[in-house]
Amino acid sequence: MKTQVVKIEYGKSLDSPLNSLTVLLAVIATALLWIASSSAFAQTGDDAYRFAKRTPGLTAYSMGLSGTGIAGVADGSALFTNPAGLAWADGSHFSGSLSGLRTLDKGAFSAPGSSTELENDVTASGLSNLSYLFKLPTVRGSMVVGAAFNQVSTFERSLLYDGDNNANSLTDYLMPLASEFTLQTDADGTYPEFDRTLSFMAFETYAIDLNQDKLDAGDSVPFSPAVTAGTLSQIGFVDETGRMSELSFGAAMEVTKGVMFGVSLNVPFGNYTFNRELEEEDYTNANDGFNGTTDFDKIRFRENVQSDIAGVNMRFGISAVTQNNVTVGLTVETPTYYSIDDTYSTILSTWFDNGDVFSYGGEDRDAGTGTFSYSITTPWKIGVGGAFAVSGLRLALDFDYVDWSQMELDSDSYGFADENQAITRGLDATTNTRMSVSYAVNERLEVTGGLAMYPDPHATSLEVNGSKVDRDRRFVSAGLGYKFGKSMKANVSWMGERFEDVYQVYTEVDNAPFVSEEVTRSRFQLGLTFGF
Repeated sequence: MKTQVVKIEYGKSLDSPLNSLTVLLAVIATALLWIASSSAFAQTGDDAYRFAKRTPGLTAYSMGLSGTGIAGVADGSALFTNPAGLAWADGSHFSGSLSGLRTLDKGAFSAPGSSTELENDVTASGLSNLSYLFKLPTVRGSMVVGAAFNQVSTFERSLLYDGDNNANSLTDYLMPLASEFTLQTDADGTYPEFDRTLSFMAFETYAIDLNQDKLDAGDSVPFSPAVTAGTLSQIGFVDETGRMSELSFGAAMEVTKGVMFGVSLNVPFGNYTFNRELEEEDYTNANDGFNGTTDFDKIRFRENVQSDIAGVNMRFGISAVTQNNVTVGLTVETPTYYSIDDTYSTILSTWFDNGDVFSYGGEDRDAGTGTFSYSITTPWKIGVGGAFAVSGLRLALDFDYVDWSQMELDSDSYGFADENQAITRGLDATTNTRMSVSYAVNERLEVTGGLAMYPDPHATSLEVNGSKVDRDRRFVSAGLGYKFGKSMKANVSWMGERFEDVYQVYTEVDNAPFVSEEVTRSRFQLGLTFGF
């Protein structure tokens, strides 16, 4: 996430504090420039991928199969996997399911002088699926129309970390580069104009300050961070909440004996909230105002982003029965066009030993706070699948191909050329694999199970202490289905998900702290289907 803002503040330095008149002039100048200037809150390819990726298995029945269904499955998940599967429905039916989710995030904080582990879990529950399929009366063949609401992904996770750092500080990260500010001079002295919002906020709160000695020596970056000595405690959290759902409307028909064709119009929508906080404290009081240090006590950085997401795409599919009880399917999904509206805020606060407290951000006219709208266009997706059935046993296998390097970002108010080039260079094509087995124990009871592998699309792998971070998403599932009669069926299913990740507390600093994550999710669904 990037912000481009220009702000002006006058005469703040360790050696010459601001007088009241200078403060007033600075506030007026800041307000006027903020009104006159525009800002862009730009997302990256990682953010776009977060919104576009999906979880297999939408209905209680399909989740027990790990989402396999391209060959053809006759429930509401067909609108997502292959709409041609609708035509295999024996009759009209209504179905719905409720789900429960638990996400466990184990984090290992690493910084010079410290290594600690913490874990945290979050739970969520709600409506997972509603669908209605209507089988039209036909003289021959089959024709089915349907509509469905499905939850297609979740963002729920929460990371906690806590440790010591004896090598660097957030205030080091807040220091500007030589290209991110210019120095100006007026009757009151020298003052900087910043191109980097976080450096401006740090200057406002004395997390960084002009250093007169460096200024006199002509240093290219004549600033000093508030922290220059000792060991700090670093405590923080990262919370992500929200979900993506999809409304689908589709139809399928038997175009020739044993060959089904289907199409669906789909409207994905959802919301995403990102909250993070980092608090550093000089608990040893190494920065006490003597020996060239400031009397720094602690600093707190908070960031919040809320995204409202809406999109549209179409899917087309074919499902056909071949000889020897084999069913094959092909599905094509058009690029999804997403419209994203972000509301974001950033707050930086510092405390000093003499009791002074400085805080900036969070107000409508503050730098680092505002709104931003942009769009994402995802790549085409192509899927193929097959299934073999004999004596109550059914085996299925699906493959999805997506070239994530073709994803694009766009906005009327911001140029995404650099970000789109980074997507082209940094993301690869992936092939998702799903497989399942189901067995009809008798006319009423069916047992299901499945596996799925969704590879990480990043072209460059992450390594922590010489070990590769496994960001591939792996799924395993199991389910039971029971028919109470011709018109009612219940399904219960479970799916587990696991992947690894790394959270960088801050970047662009030597030996910056990071948190290695191991994320596991367990999801349960209970669904009911009523035929008529």
